Amino acid sequence: MARRSRKPPVRPEMRRAWLKRYEEDGESPPQIAAADNFDVRTVRKQITLAREERERREARAAVLRNAMESHYRDICRFAEDLITKIAGDSTIPSTHKTNPLWSALKQHLPRSPLWKKLDRWDQALDELSVLDNNTQQHLREVLQAEPRLTEILAAGEEGVILGMVHALSLRMKNLAREWNGLEIDQNFKVEPAQESFVTVNYGSAHMGKVKEEHADIIRETLADFELEVTTWKEYEDMVRLFAEMKRLKVILHEELTIITLRRIVPGKCKYCPL
Repeated sequence: MARRSRKPPVRPEMRRAWLKRYEEDGESPPQIAAADNFDVRTVRKQITLAREERERREARAAVLRNAMESHYRDICRFAEDLITKIAGDSTIPSTHKTNPLWSALKQHLPRSPLWKKLDRWDQALDELSVLDNNTQQHLREVLQAEPRLTEILAAGEEGVILGMVHALSLRMKNLAREWNGLEIDQNFKVEPAQESFVTVNYGSAHMGKVKEEHADIIRETLADFELEVTTWKEYEDMVRLFAEMKRLKVILHEELTIITLRRIVPGKCKYCPL
């Protein structure tokens, strides 16, 4: 009696074709078996196997898709946080630069102008901080030497100098940024304290309690210095720095907004799921 020849194993592409014929074309397992000369039990088994393989592929694809979406979402949220820092005129904290998402974003966008602009942003803020300190020191020296304030200093009203330094340095920064600042006619306040004494405030600048006759001297000196400080080199440097920061802020906001609104970051990083 001749031995029956054994059919070769069913190839993956064949069982996928059977699944398609069964699900989409409406062929029954017996019909497929008869048409392709296979045992109906084999056809049923292979259709089941093909369905299980498809489900595993779809499950893996779903897991990968969710992982990629989460990865992009993390990067976009990180970019949003950078936008917030820049909008608030803050330097980028060291904790951000050591965050794995900083590295991830840099690997995704290694040639982006973002990185040089972020470095320059921090440098400009550092320069501004140094300039502000130098300006306040200059103001203290000039005001302490101002003849009109000699009597006030002799009376021990030293809070006046601190308050004037604060007011004038803030005035310089507001003017350098083209912001509307305090107006001495509207914001210089004198209020009675005790007999022959008053308290003097100019916006957030507090000059403390002074003799009543000293209030006009303080007001006059402040008004004169508000004009004088705009001729100082420190003021010119502030104008330059604030103008540069304004340009940087526009560029950085645009670059980071593109990242957040695209929601998919081109390129790859070592944290990508694939």
